[in-house]
Amino acid sequence: MKKFFLFSIFGFLFCFFALASDAIVSVKLQELRFGILRDQLMNYELSSQTLRERLKQMFLSKDDYMTEVKVNILESGIMNSETEGMDLKMGWKDRFGLFVINTVRFLNLKSPLELEEQQKTIIRLQFAFYMERTRKYPIAAKKYQELEESITSNLSDEMAFTLLHHGYCLVMMGEREKAFVKLNKAIDLFPGSHYSENAALLISFLEDGEKKKEELKSKKKSPEELAYSLFQSGDYEETLRTLESLPVLTNDQSYIKARSMEELGKTSNAVKEYIQLVKQKENKEVAIRANRRLLLIGNFYQENKSLVAFSKEEANKLGDTKAAENIEEGKTLVLKPVIIEKILKTESTGNLSAEETKELNQIKEEIKVSFEDSKEETKNLAAVVSEEKIPLISETPQVQETKSETQTKRTVAETKENNLPIKLKVKLRDGREVVCEEVIIEGKLANLKLGSFGLNVPYDLIVSVKSTNPKKGKIKLGTESGVAGEANQWNQNQVGDWVIPSAIDNPVVRAEVKFFRL
Repeated sequence: MKKFFLFSIFGFLFCFFALASDAIVSVKLQELRFGILRDQLMNYELSSQTLRERLKQMFLSKDDYMTEVKVNILESGIMNSETEGMDLKMGWKDRFGLFVINTVRFLNLKSPLELEEQQKTIIRLQFAFYMERTRKYPIAAKKYQELEESITSNLSDEMAFTLLHHGYCLVMMGEREKAFVKLNKAIDLFPGSHYSENAALLISFLEDGEKKKEELKSKKKSPEELAYSLFQSGDYEETLRTLESLPVLTNDQSYIKARSMEELGKTSNAVKEYIQLVKQKENKEVAIRANRRLLLIGNFYQENKSLVAFSKEEANKLGDTKAAENIEEGKTLVLKPVIIEKILKTESTGNLSAEETKELNQIKEEIKVSFEDSKEETKNLAAVVSEEKIPLISETPQVQETKSETQTKRTVAETKENNLPIKLKVKLRDGREVVCEEVIIEGKLANLKLGSFGLNVPYDLIVSVKSTNPKKGKIKLGTESGVAGEANQWNQNQVGDWVIPSAIDNPVVRAEVKFFRL
């Protein structure tokens, strides 16, 4: 009986440790896969690079439209990839393994492993960053504050990103004292990192602006000089108040007024000022700068075909066609957001807790509010375009055409397409397509090059690369040893290697691929 009891205990312990080992390995694999996907999706270092460029543009070179286009392209590739692979599916064995791991971590006084909580954090970060990119700073700041309170690891990349970008949003909202708190916290917690460098850069810009402002006030400089200094320091609310005290504005001052309104989200009011500046004949330089702002707004911030058509025509008159071409070229590389569609499609099922359901509904409500604000601003912008007697172009698809009309248009389109330069069409895993001239593989990232611009996306996200004109264009796939092959289309198979659709038995190993070009 005693032997049977000992054998039973031994058998139980053997089964327990065998199951625990298997479960721990399963959880560790989940953690590794999740970590790799998270790094590819978030791309924190690139986000710091784009924020640095935006800060330099904001405080040093406000009219550098090329930098602004590049920043918009880069930002669209950050936290804006499909997240299907990050949807954790933890069975009872995984939960058991997680319980064992966290028990050991608790005994060693370490923080618990929270894979599911990390997944929720990433979705919240994606949403907050999207709101920041679209200048919905109050919504973004609110979400960053919630993230700061919910992130358990104070030394994680997620916390660093949250503090830095929360500080930036608060600056843009005019709440500079609160911003200093967040930025200094980022510097204290993450010394020597790209987060602390950017936080210190933003603080130095703000302090320099405040110093100059105080100097001008102490020397009793004119409102004109004060307004320009306030504008350069990014204090747009104060800039507008100072300009309002002037009886008459010069063209340069009107431009500063319009830029300040634009940065504060008063897009339609800014557009009205820009149009007047474009139409005036006294100052061509201001007209060119104002027209570039119209091109940027119409293409990136508040899409409007009528405004784009008007500003392109004005660019031709002003001899600034290259800027119009560059901005339109950059626009084609900007990726549409996937996080909004993902959140709106998520159902409040029984799998979610009451707290999770409440947060999901809150985010959906914030998205709806954002959409309503955008619709209202779109209406205001359309009203301004109409008031200024700009020829209107329909923003909605045309009604159904007859077969002959469709055939004629198709023939014209095909002829036009045959005459266009041949480019690469890159299809992403979530269905989005990007047209570019070259694809350069750099480790885990693929850089899609078009003219002066480039878009970074996770290498894993690319499904296929094909020619925009298969009859004329052959795509060269290059490795370190040279060109490995040419084809009209290359597909990435399940293993990740590259194959020609008609010759799937001769793949090019994924790790060896360095570029795709025509």
